[in-house]
Amino acid sequence: MTPNQITEDNFSSLLRSIDPSFHLLGGLRSVPFVKDRIFVIDQQPTDDQKIYELLNVLLQVPDYIQQRVMNGFISALRSSGQDHVANVFRRKNDKIIMSDKHYQLLSMKRPGIGNFMNPRDGFFHADISQISEKY
Repeated sequence: MTPNQITEDNFSSLLRSIDPSFHLLGGLRSVPFVKDRIFVIDQQPTDDQKIYELLNVLLQVPDYIQQRVMNGFISALRSSGQDHVANVFRRKNDKIIMSDKHYQLLSMKRPGIGNFMNPRDGFFHADISQISEKY
């Protein structure tokens, strides 16, 4: 499967999994094709829009440099602590992105999780079954 196909097939998961940190964007400044578009990516007003723009740039990479660009992108992901995302393209370890099913469950239960947290001390010692029963 080509890097473009992997990006296209995993677009929605990548949208919610990539962190457009300074470390990632800085690492992409040396990646061919992407480096010429970093300014446009970085100028997006929200992180979601930065990620969307980055993925669109990756989908525009010409075939003859796809592997070189993907190698640089994967390297930038790994050096910015995003092995779980890099593994979508090239598996190196056991870190994976959250499944759509788990992401939806967490999103749905997120408001209730606050009932079991103390901002100063972290999690309360509560029976996890209370969360399931309550929601």
